Amino acid sequence: MKRSLVALSCLVVSLFGMNSAFAEEPNHPPKLGIALGGGGTRGAAHIGVLRVLEQEGIKPDIIVGNSMGSIVGSLYCAGVPLDKIEELVVDGRLRKAYAPLPVPIQLLKKAGGTIMVFKRKKQPGFYDGQGLADFITENVPEDKRKIENLSPTFAAVVTNLLDGQAYRLTKGDLGQAVRASATLPPILRAVEIDGNVYADGGIRSNMPTYPARAMGSDVLIAVDVNEPLKKLKPKDLMNYGKTSNRMSSIVLACADELHLRIADFIINPKVAGISLLSKKKEDFKLAVAEGEKAAREMVPAIKSKMASMGMLPQTISKTSSELQ
Repeated sequence: MKRSLVALSCLVVSLFGMNSAFAEEPNHPPKLGIALGGGGTRGAAHIGVLRVLEQEGIKPDIIVGNSMGSIVGSLYCAGVPLDKIEELVVDGRLRKAYAPLPVPIQLLKKAGGTIMVFKRKKQPGFYDGQGLADFITENVPEDKRKIENLSPTFAAVVTNLLDGQAYRLTKGDLGQAVRASATLPPILRAVEIDGNVYADGGIRSNMPTYPARAMGSDVLIAVDVNEPLKKLKPKDLMNYGKTSNRMSSIVLACADELHLRIADFIINPKVAGISLLSKKKEDFKLAVAEGEKAAREMVPAIKSKMASMGMLPQTISKTSSELQ
């Protein structure tokens, strides 16, 4: 009975996270899409994955990102070199963009502003999140600050808090779109865009494979940086934090399992030991390295599939190691 209820819950989560997800049969040359899921610090693995694919001449036509996947994917599609993206992530600049002030100072600031709270007409949030939008804007070329100007084609997945549905943002201000895709209220203030109120896409579509398919991905690579759901013992859930984290992991694993089924390839870096909110430089570096390792293992299969569909020049249909 319990298994039936879990399966039903997974189906409901999946189906209701798929609006705007289906597309008609594509009428274009085959396209390669990459779906970059959310995952906090673990999401640095996306950098390693993209680096190996780039080294192997595997060029995506479409990248769809959620949360950390949206941050890395947007910078990459804007032409920011992967070494630069890694530097921005590892050295703490991205983290400071999220939380520009330490928690104690922010608490004092919020307390000092309580007398003005009734005069404000903004969504609530411990941090306003604008720092993340500014971070993206400042680190991309001026002509790449609109989503529609990016190449590869990019979309940020968000959840509209007004209707509870997941959407992909394919036009407009890049910084604000990425900010919305990586915003978890009430820690960060939800983002108002064109009359909608957006927050983290992971609330409904943490692994954005359906949006990537809808945008025309004929071959789809999903990069999953979530922790595999393992069986625990009662002693593993003896505090609020661990219990809360476990509940979140179950919800994400339940939704991601069904969304991953439509991917042609799943790259799953071994980043389970890295905390979602780790601030350690070594954890970011480890995630990047694991992304590179996992991607390299998948390269031969990806190239074989793409070559069979005429998507790769004959000269790069083999891996770099095979050519040496």
